[in-house]
Amino acid sequence: MRIFILLFMIVVSAAKVDAQHEVMKYPYMSDVLQQVYCDYVSSEAETRYISSKYGQYVGQLIDHVIYGWGYYLANNGAQTFGQFRKGKHMFGIMITDDIVRVGSNEHYTEYDLASGEIVRVHTVEGNVDIPACYTEKRDGKPLYGFHKITYSNGDVYCGETYCGKRHGYGVYYWANGDFWYGEYSNGYRQGYGVLFKPDHKIFYGKWIGDIKIE
Repeated sequence: MRIFILLFMIVVSAAKVDAQHEVMKYPYMSDVLQQVYCDYVSSEAETRYISSKYGQYVGQLIDHVIYGWGYYLANNGAQTFGQFRKGKHMFGIMITDDIVRVGSNEHYTEYDLASGEIVRVHTVEGNVDIPACYTEKRDGKPLYGFHKITYSNGDVYCGETYCGKRHGYGVYYWANGDFWYGEYSNGYRQGYGVLFKPDHKIFYGKWIGDIKIE
């Protein structure tokens, strides 16, 4: 099983492919490997809240090391959401004062937080030219972006968008204090993610819309 998980995390091998343009944006983890990961941490990990001189972490640990689904808030304000392995962030979203990175440590898309536009695509081979499809505009606005959207009921979405809709990876905050990190498609949750509760409990697996199916 441990070998399986190692292969899973090296999945930072398979590229996320846009259905229309077939362009590498960041790594994509298949449903099969996502499920293997969920099964593994479900049987091996414990969920904890940790506060230290460096920041605060809510999520899973294995043998007292951060490993699994989690959220880390550093004292400098940087936020990291997603999946961790052996104390390192392996895939998800990292938000600082001025930039956002979506992907893995070695292969990610970087956005300017103020404008929401893509400013860099970085792979294991270094920075690459931003594919033209990700710089396309409609009515003067980029089709792809990373934005903060506040809704009339007080909920907030902070994440990737396409044509103004939630699309890609993002974090959704409910007014009651819950928040969810994961994948969206055409405005709806579609894929694996994790729900964080104010009492530091987490629920992870696969969602379709508002329904957790795995």
